[in-house]
Amino acid sequence: MYRKIIIFLVMAGVFMSPYHIFGQQQDSLAISIENSLKQSLLKSIELKTDSLNNNLGTKLSDLDMRIQMLDQSMEATTNERQLVDKLVERVKLIEDFQQAEKESELNIYKGNYQSAIINLVSMERELKPLILFNTAREFFTTLNNIGNPTQYPGFNDWYKGFQSYVKENEKSNATLGVVSNLMNLTGSLSAGTPIFGTFSQTLFMGMSTYVDNLGSNKKTQDLRDRSQKMFELVTEIGQFTNDKDLVETEWEAINVELEELKSLYESNLEKNLGILGINRAEFDRRFTLENDANRRYQYLNELTETISRKVTEEKNQNPKNWKNTFYYEMSEIQSLKIRFGTITFRISENIGKYNDLIVKYKNSQYMGNRIVELETKLLSLQNSFDKTFSPLDYINSATKMYKVY
Repeated sequence: MYRKIIIFLVMAGVFMSPYHIFGQQQDSLAISIENSLKQSLLKSIELKTDSLNNNLGTKLSDLDMRIQMLDQSMEATTNERQLVDKLVERVKLIEDFQQAEKESELNIYKGNYQSAIINLVSMERELKPLILFNTAREFFTTLNNIGNPTQYPGFNDWYKGFQSYVKENEKSNATLGVVSNLMNLTGSLSAGTPIFGTFSQTLFMGMSTYVDNLGSNKKTQDLRDRSQKMFELVTEIGQFTNDKDLVETEWEAINVELEELKSLYESNLEKNLGILGINRAEFDRRFTLENDANRRYQYLNELTETISRKVTEEKNQNPKNWKNTFYYEMSEIQSLKIRFGTITFRISENIGKYNDLIVKYKNSQYMGNRIVELETKLLSLQNSFDKTFSPLDYINSATKMYKVY
């Protein structure tokens, strides 16, 4: 169960063991710097695109006004020679107007595709921090310890006696025989075998038989009292584990979604690097595997120039359908970014569901103190996630990624 819980946190390469994964802590400051550099570059693209577009917009307005004034002048012209000259001038103005429109459209496409690619390549470093720092390990370790009865004082010594009782009576008592078989199949409780489902029901029956068999004489009273407490403890833990599993089933669905997201990211990256004529090994060397943020920023700046040249080249070589080359890629990248925002929202929402679990068991007889400790670590986990991710910001920024021509 521990592995199932945390597997959603990993989205980089081959899944590793939980302890190895959480050993790779992501520094929140480094992540913040990474995001700031990306936002700075996106802002630079936006300003450059807007500046050129404003200049072209002014030019278009000026040309439109000149055409209107020329039309008015032509209406008042009676001299044929002057009329021909003005018609020639009008044709030239219209050609200039159409050229300015094409330049404006090209400029918008350059800026939009640059924004798409920067968002795409940055997503790899946004996927990796789903390893939620060391706080996640602390939270889930505490969570699983709460559901492990061997972590509670007095249980291990009592359980040895219970195991001996089951072993001695398994052949003469059908219920204890079933208990023994399930114990052998599920393994030791000390190894973290969860108490739920058929195992918990059978274990309760066996413990009840054990308590009843102790009788009510003074010699066995202490053991009977301890057995009654252990029975109550295991019952409480069983209820807790069942409620916890209802929350954790969502992680499996989230993990499937993350796998799909990773696959889509890889296919989109390969496809767009191919369009731009960029070697994947070179890209990995200069960006993916590069640890210096400034060098990555420099590479992304160079990448925007490559994108600009490619859009211009495609327009010249394929004047009729050049926009299709980039439009569908931009749409897929935007969809990918929205899905990433949606999955981070689901993760945040599911982490929040543990609050309900804490409220329900905070005042429980045996688990109360441990639940209070869990609450502190959940708060730390939520803070770590919130500092690293902002699901609504991802979704909102994705819907506003592109300028409309």
